[in-house]
Amino acid sequence: MTHTKGMRRDARANVERLHAAALAVFARRGLSAPLEEIAREAGVSIGTLYNRVGSREALIDAVVPAIAGEKLLALKDQALGQPTPRARLEAFIAGMIDLQVSDPALNDAMLRRFPNATSLIETCDRSTALGQDLLDDAHTAGDLSHDFTADDLMAVLWMAGTASHDPSAPAGWRRVVDRSIAAAWTT
Repeated sequence: MTHTKGMRRDARANVERLHAAALAVFARRGLSAPLEEIAREAGVSIGTLYNRVGSREALIDAVVPAIAGEKLLALKDQALGQPTPRARLEAFIAGMIDLQVSDPALNDAMLRRFPNATSLIETCDRSTALGQDLLDDAHTAGDLSHDFTADDLMAVLWMAGTASHDPSAPAGWRRVVDRSIAAAWTT
């Protein structure tokens, strides 16, 4: 996060406005939203944005990981609250897809579109690790085919994330994703 200690009051106010504007614009348009739009919404110049925040990745890391972390933690709690390994993995997959569909910024994060936003990537890596653990548990329980790997899980989530925000994607993309997952269960 941008260090505001020692800044003049007006400079701190600019940073706060930039962070608020970034959250709003990223939520609407995703992490590749024009920085000029963020500066305009904050009521500052693009030069002020670069001077006070730095790069796009620094701005992303300043505002998105906390929000993404809260949403992903809620998903973790929801998934782990399910009674069986299969139900936990199903809840995780459905929840991840729902987050990707509803949150363009989180979708960009999960698709690793800004790999130099290291704090955000670390937040997403924790969810990837959870997915791997849930996958392993479903394998151990015999609910999931051992042919369905972590790579397959990531491919399904990548397809969902990509298709859900591409206006030219076929309308049946969710059905195809759901069928891919359904075919992996052993019971």
